[in-house]
Amino acid sequence: MDQTGHLWKPAEGIDCALKTMEVVSWIPWSNSEVQTFLCLVGQERIHRDLDGATRNEKTFREVSQLMAAHGYQRTSRQCRDKLKKMKSDYRTIKENRERSGPNSLKHWKWFEQMDAIYGKRPVSIKMESGLDSTTAVLDPMMDNKCFSSCDGFSTTSHLANGSDNKPAAAAMNTNDLNLTQCEVYQVVVTPKEMIKIENPWRTLIWNPEKRIELMESIKTYKPTVSSVSQARVLLIGPVGAGKSSFFNSINSVFRGHVTSQAIAGYSSSSLTTQFRTYSVKAGREGKPLPIILCDTMGLEDSKGAGLDVEDISSILEGHMPDRYQFNPSEPLHPDASGYRKSPDLKEKIHCLSYILDATKVFVMPEKLAEKLKAIRQKANLLGVPQLVVLTKVHEACPLVKENLTNIYRSVYIKETMQEASSKLGMPLSCIVPVRNYVEELDQDLNTDILLLSAVIQMLRFADNYFDEISDQLSNIQNKE
Repeated sequence: MDQTGHLWKPAEGIDCALKTMEVVSWIPWSNSEVQTFLCLVGQERIHRDLDGATRNEKTFREVSQLMAAHGYQRTSRQCRDKLKKMKSDYRTIKENRERSGPNSLKHWKWFEQMDAIYGKRPVSIKMESGLDSTTAVLDPMMDNKCFSSCDGFSTTSHLANGSDNKPAAAAMNTNDLNLTQCEVYQVVVTPKEMIKIENPWRTLIWNPEKRIELMESIKTYKPTVSSVSQARVLLIGPVGAGKSSFFNSINSVFRGHVTSQAIAGYSSSSLTTQFRTYSVKAGREGKPLPIILCDTMGLEDSKGAGLDVEDISSILEGHMPDRYQFNPSEPLHPDASGYRKSPDLKEKIHCLSYILDATKVFVMPEKLAEKLKAIRQKANLLGVPQLVVLTKVHEACPLVKENLTNIYRSVYIKETMQEASSKLGMPLSCIVPVRNYVEELDQDLNTDILLLSAVIQMLRFADNYFDEISDQLSNIQNKE
């Protein structure tokens, strides 16, 4: 392996590998496969390389290898053809929308993500046509199995595009065209998602004793302000990020089995339409824990859809009642039924948690990022501490999917957290990764520990809020 992370090895079995890849050429692309593909081509470096060069076969090969790291076998040509087709569909839908308006009946499930990648400028149609010079020479050689034997290898077999390059070869080899030795190497790129840091950059203990310790710390937590018995944590984030699933997962940890109290699932629009406040109980008939998780409607990047930013202020300040029905076109009004005009401290939000999908951080639409920044400004003005919870980390990184304890050894997960830190303007210390219970029927020790660690951070941030309140009260008393 060289310093760039490339592993060089003799190219034995190249023909076999190519034949294996041909088998999947007819298999249609699944939704999860397309989702992964768009996340990869939307990454800044890959997007830049594809957009800036006509000879981009090397980049498509890298995309192919990254797809393989995620468990999807697609050749570089298949990746090229897929992107070309999707860009063509995107242009068609976009032109149709420009003619007919945003409410056009013509809908395409991948439009928003393609628009986030290519919406800033016209989509380049040049970059699909090129092959780099190395590919142009090597591909015909591989097809003709010129590398099957080195004995008696002749440069007359090394003709590209039908042109005779014998004079040039003779000039370079003093008229000696007999090849006596040949070494061929295949470049194997180690995908970033598969690179593991030797020592974890955050320390976390993964054993049953640690899970018990974390659970006890949460059960025995007590806010420092006597008028508040439960810390209220607000969960906000894009549609499908896993807000409701996060509550269900925390509830599952303390119930001792996987539960699904809050409505959760997959949909293009938010399944949560009401403001809900959930208490978590220590067991089926146990006492409520000293934390309330507040679930909201999902954020959307388009105007007039999803949770209204103005409603965030009402929630943070404690004005919004439980089970309030959200209206994306009209925020909560003081005259609305149940509106709390003078909320107590216990009804206000003590910690704000942004729930983000780790597979979509790099392709977050700009309008959504702007909404998150606007919410962050409102929370800052109210002095509410903020935390980012990254969900679906196992879908973002094969290393983590293989073993959740690799979470703080994964280069890719750390870079994803850094990207979230940059997009929201928050320190890396304010970002924690989790894996929700979504498809499992049984609990998992490592999943529990990661979830409980996130709750501990929420309570610590809530303590910061209570400390600030206590300081304000002390200052007022001293002045009197």
